[in-house]
Amino acid sequence: MKTLASFNLPMDAYLLRARLEGSGIAAYVRDENLITLDWLYSNAVGGVKVDVMDEDYELALQLLEAEG
Repeated sequence: MKTLASFNLPMDAYLLRARLEGSGIAAYVRDENLITLDWLYSNAVGGVKVDVMDEDYELALQLLEAEG
């Protein structure tokens, strides 16, 4: 698994996950529970992360770049 992006807010991570899954790329949101409990931890843990499988990483990056 590779981290594609990280966000300060869980809802932004879930929006990206929805866009990826709508394009057929499985995506996983990580660390959202910790950030939801206390948003001050966001910088300490690197934010809420969106991960994709290694084989989908390049395709996911292309999707992000295309949508700008």
